Amino acid sequence: MHTTEPNSPSSYPPIQGNNGSLFYSETEAAARLGLHRTTLRALAIAGRAPVEPIPLTEHRRVYRRADIHRLAGLET
Repeated sequence: MHTTEPNSPSSYPPIQGNNGSLFYSETEAAARLGLHRTTLRALAIAGRAPVEPIPLTEHRRVYRRADIHRLAGLET
């Protein structure tokens, strides 16, 4: 039986609404980076997120899929 390590990319839950979009929601980006959504949000608000968010509204951000994959070491 094959098992995956707890923090390996293949152990992440499937991306919701993965339809070939160029962007990840904050929740999706956090999952791929191994962070909690609120941690990523706090870092983004403080200007210290590991990747630059794209603000949609005052309370909603998306992240470029290519940036997340590059940082997480995933194939694009």
